[in-house]
Amino acid sequence: MSENNNASTAPGVPVEDPTPFGWLTTADHKRTGRLFIVCSVLYLVLGTVLDLLVRLDLTSATEFVTLSSDSFAQGFAFSREALTLLFIIPAFLGVSMYIVPLQIGASNLAFPRAATASFWTWKVSAVVLIGAYLGNGGPYGGWANGVDLHLLALSGLVVALLLGAISVATTIMTMRSPGLYMDETPPFTWSSLVSASMLVVSLPVLLGQIAIIYVDHRYGRVFLFGNYGVWERIDWIHRTPQLFIYVVPVLGVAAEIVLANARRRVIEPLAMYFTIGLVGLFGFGAWTNFAITGEGADIIDGVEGVVLVALYGGALLGTLGLLGLLGLAVIQNRKLPKISTSLLAAFAAGTLILVGALVGFIGAAVDWLEIAGRGNDGNPQLRMTTWVTGQQSVLIYGAGLLGLLAAIHWWAPKIWGRQLNELLGLLNFLAIGAGALLAFVGPTLSGLLTEQPDFVYADPNATAVYSGWIDDSGAEGLSAIGAAGVALLIAGAGLLLLNLLISVGLKKGLQADDDPWGALSPEWMLPSPPPIGEADDLPMLTSGTPLLDSTDSEEVTA
Repeated sequence: MSENNNASTAPGVPVEDPTPFGWLTTADHKRTGRLFIVCSVLYLVLGTVLDLLVRLDLTSATEFVTLSSDSFAQGFAFSREALTLLFIIPAFLGVSMYIVPLQIGASNLAFPRAATASFWTWKVSAVVLIGAYLGNGGPYGGWANGVDLHLLALSGLVVALLLGAISVATTIMTMRSPGLYMDETPPFTWSSLVSASMLVVSLPVLLGQIAIIYVDHRYGRVFLFGNYGVWERIDWIHRTPQLFIYVVPVLGVAAEIVLANARRRVIEPLAMYFTIGLVGLFGFGAWTNFAITGEGADIIDGVEGVVLVALYGGALLGTLGLLGLLGLAVIQNRKLPKISTSLLAAFAAGTLILVGALVGFIGAAVDWLEIAGRGNDGNPQLRMTTWVTGQQSVLIYGAGLLGLLAAIHWWAPKIWGRQLNELLGLLNFLAIGAGALLAFVGPTLSGLLTEQPDFVYADPNATAVYSGWIDDSGAEGLSAIGAAGVALLIAGAGLLLLNLLISVGLKKGLQADDDPWGALSPEWMLPSPPPIGEADDLPMLTSGTPLLDSTDSEEVTA
C-alpha cells in the first residue's frame, strides 16, 4: 500500500517504524484504520459465502443442498456474526479511525495504543471464533467446550469493538481544533460520533448477556439446559433496529459526497445533525434482548410492540429528512453533479437505509396488529421468517456495502494516495447493487407470501428440511432469488478487493493530489496520503467546510 515514510520528529511523539513490523506496534490512526478496512472486507467474503450456503439450503424443502442437518444452524449463526461483528461494524470503525482525526484537526486518536489494541484483539478473537465453529462449537454446536470457546471469542470481539468506539467518540469530543464547534464538524465526523456513542451504550448489554450465558452454560445449566438457548439471547445484535446503529456512518458518507459534488452547504446544518442523530437514537436495539429466563421475551405484544413500531418510524423519519436536505442542496446547485462510483453508491446506500426503515416499520406494524392473522400460538409470524433476512440484507449488503464502496472510492486518494479505477468501480456498483436488491427481495417476499414455520429465528436448529411445513406458493423459488443475489455480492466483494490490489497494491491507480475531487472538508487540505506519525503542524479550523469558505472569500474579494 502506498505510504509516505516521513515520520514526525515532534518532541515526545513516538516515531513510527516504517518497516512491516511497524504495523504490529503502530500508534498511528492511519495505519490502524487501514488494517480494519482491509481485514473487514476479507471477512465480508467469508460471511457472504456462508450466507450463500445457508440460502442454497433453503431452495429445497426436502433435502440439503450444501450443508447438513448438523451444520445448518451453525452456518446460519456464523454468517450473521461474520457480517456484523467481522464486517460492517469494524469496516466503518476503520474508516472513522483514519478520517475523523484529519477532519477535526487532531494529531491522532485520543487513545492510539488502545485503538491498535482494539484491532489486534478483534483479529485474534475473529480467528478464535472461526476455530470454535470449525471445532463444532458456537450456538447449536455439539462440543460443549466449543460453545464456551465461541462465547469467549464473542466477548473478545465485543470488547475490541467497544474499545475502538470509545477511542473514536473520545477523539471527537475532546480533540477538535480550537474554534471547531460540534455543530460545525463535517457530517461524517458527526455520524461517526453518533454510531460510536450508540455502540458504547449497547455493546455492554451484549457483553453482560454473554457473561451470564457463559457462566450458566459452563457451570449451572439452569436457564439454557445446554447450548440451545444461546442464539435467541444474543441474536438481537444482528437484527433491526440495532442494525441502524451500524449504518449511521453511511449517512455521513452520503452527506459528504453529495454536498461536495453540489458545492453547497446543507441549507440547515442543525437539521442535518438532528436527522442523523435520530437514526442512531432509534436504532438502539439492546432493550429487545430476551430475558435470561426466557419469560416475558415477546417484544411484540402490548406496549413493547408500540415502542418497536415507534423506533422504526423514528429511523424512517430521520433518514427521509436527511435525504430531503441533501436533495434540496443538489436542486439549489441547478445542475447535475458529475456521475461517479462514489456518488452513485452514496445515493443508493442512503436510499436503501430508507427502504430498510420502511420495511422494518411495515413488518413491526403488521406483527403487532396481527393483520396477517398467521401467528403461531399467538406469536406474530413475520419476525420469525425470512422477512428478517430481507431487512438484514437491505441494510448490511445494500446500505452497508454500498456505503463502504462509496467511502473507499471517495477517500482512497487520502488513505492510499491513489485513485481507484473508475470503470471497475462502476462494475462493482452494479454487481453490489443488483446483488443486494435480489438478496433483499427474495427472502422478503418469501417471508410475506409463504406460510413458513418459526424456523431460523425461533430455532435455527429446527430449520433442517421443512417439507410439509410450508405451502406451495413459491418459497423455494424466492429463496433461489436471494441466493443468486448473494452470489452477485460475492463477485462484488471480489471486484472491490481486485480494484484495491490493482490500483493501490500494484500502484496502477492515478496518483492523487491533495484534493482531486474539489471537496469541502478539512482532510483535503492535507497531503494524499498524510505522512505516517503525528503531523508537526495542524490546521486551525473554525468550520467543517474550510475549502468552500476560502472559495466564498475569493468570490467576495473579486
